[in-house]
Amino acid sequence: MPRTLTIFIDGVPFDQLEGMPFANQFRSRARLVPILGYSVNCQTMLFTGKTPDEIGFWCEWEYDPEASPFRRIKALLPLLGLADLWYPAKRMVHRVLDRLRWVSSTKNIPIPYLAMFNQTGNSVFDRGFDKESLLDHPEMTSFLHWHFANNHERDEVMFQAVLDKIKNEDDPGHITLMLAGIDHCSHWEGVASEPYNALLVDNDRYIRELTEAYLAKFPDGRVFVVSDHGMSNIEHHIALDLEARFGRPSTKRYAYFSEGTLLRVWSESGPLLTEISAYLDGIHGLQRFSDEDRAAQGITTRASGDLIYYTDDHHQLVPSFWGPKPSVGMHGHHPSNRSQHGICLSTGEHDFGEEVGAMEFYAALAESLES
Repeated sequence: MPRTLTIFIDGVPFDQLEGMPFANQFRSRARLVPILGYSVNCQTMLFTGKTPDEIGFWCEWEYDPEASPFRRIKALLPLLGLADLWYPAKRMVHRVLDRLRWVSSTKNIPIPYLAMFNQTGNSVFDRGFDKESLLDHPEMTSFLHWHFANNHERDEVMFQAVLDKIKNEDDPGHITLMLAGIDHCSHWEGVASEPYNALLVDNDRYIRELTEAYLAKFPDGRVFVVSDHGMSNIEHHIALDLEARFGRPSTKRYAYFSEGTLLRVWSESGPLLTEISAYLDGIHGLQRFSDEDRAAQGITTRASGDLIYYTDDHHQLVPSFWGPKPSVGMHGHHPSNRSQHGICLSTGEHDFGEEVGAMEFYAALAESLES
């Protein structure tokens, strides 16, 4: 059976390949066009071949007050919510709530609203993911971020661990590893910044050394390099105040979830949804996710939002549940923006065309694992 090495790198835009001379020489080089959304779904589609509708979640959180683990302390949340007035106090309360392990992270969700939401999504790479994926192949060894200490050296340590396995085992089998450092750098230092460019060089070195070692052991093997999405730097900020216009969220009126580049709204009231959409449709830099796009990308269930909006490229919602301050770089813009395209590479000459989606990558890896 031909062996496969899959190198996943979180958040590398296709247009940054020019800064990766070894990777840029792969026989197949395609733009990976993601769906609208964040890594939790983009990553999961690559290794399950399932849309959000099929896998059962889109984004990490959805409006579901009946299933929210925080409903058991609902009466206490308004009092704890006083901490929202001072960000350091808010973060302290969030850290305490995170220790309860009811969810993986409460992020920056306003404390009084926690009882409205339930965390339903986990990336295929997270320890909480419990559905079938290509990572479950009996001869697959996965090196994932949570297997290693969370520090600046994590990618380097993981690279060395994989390289040692390739060199020291007679048959290391199929291998998948995920490198996440450059995504974090993109968010807080920006694409094409000096730290970013240094990490780009490091990742190209990882790809070169791992590929050369793997193909030396398996000359007929296949090496894939893939990222889940691209990234662009933020230039414009969008400030929304739904509560000033429509009142505080409640289970009787409406709920919203605002994070970075995405905004979702739920309400049982059709007239209220019409009012809210009329307001949001008039916000410069904010676009409604059409029913046609939702159907095409498999994001149709009401749990994903009665209304879904996304920001234009280079725009970010600030503040939001993502955080009170803007990021330097962000993703989650509409996939028609070329900045949002990731990379999809293979040492196989005819594996991919010029543009592919997650399903095409899934099919290529699945076929290699079955052959």
